Amino acid sequence: MARATPSKAIDSPRDAIALLKQDHRTVEALFDEFEDADEPEQSRLAERICNMLNVHAQIEEELLYPAAKQALEDEEEVELVSEAAVEHASAKDLIAKIEGMTPDDEAFKATVKVLCEYVKHHVKEEENELFPALKKTDLDLKEIGTQLAERKFALMEEMGIEAEEPPAPTRKKSARATSRTSSSKARQARAGSRSKASARNSGRAARH
Repeated sequence: MARATPSKAIDSPRDAIALLKQDHRTVEALFDEFEDADEPEQSRLAERICNMLNVHAQIEEELLYPAAKQALEDEEEVELVSEAAVEHASAKDLIAKIEGMTPDDEAFKATVKVLCEYVKHHVKEEENELFPALKKTDLDLKEIGTQLAERKFALMEEMGIEAEEPPAPTRKKSARATSRTSSSKARQARAGSRSKASARNSGRAARH
């Protein structure tokens, strides 16, 4: 069976942090799907989750973390990078266990759930602590983002992983659009009232 090639048609985010956050949202969506899926689908989703996390961890370890250690000056912030790398190692242990399981295994769902909680914790620390710290440095996040995207697509092609559209953001109606809708409905209501009043008057005139 021929390997699928990830498409580069999907717009890559503008910088490293945007790209990595997009990866986070994609994996979170896959974990949500896993919760409600049947066994055959859970097997596919677990494989997809493991593959995406392996790629994500590898591009961070190869490109982002070394650059971050050089750019960050505060010792506590540099320690965040070291902690993130250690968390990757623990996540990889769970991934390896899941890859060796099937949905028939008693601990399959529980292990995926533990991985989900572990990833949530890791994502929270990266997005709330590490990423804001990186934004304050002179690190060229756009250049790093380009390198991350290229390496990501190369790894996905190597592994035969298909690219996935990122989760669509929930769009809220703007206040102006809501106002226009309300005004339109009000005009329609007034027009309807006038039509009814006109019809009643016509009826009374006809009877007289």
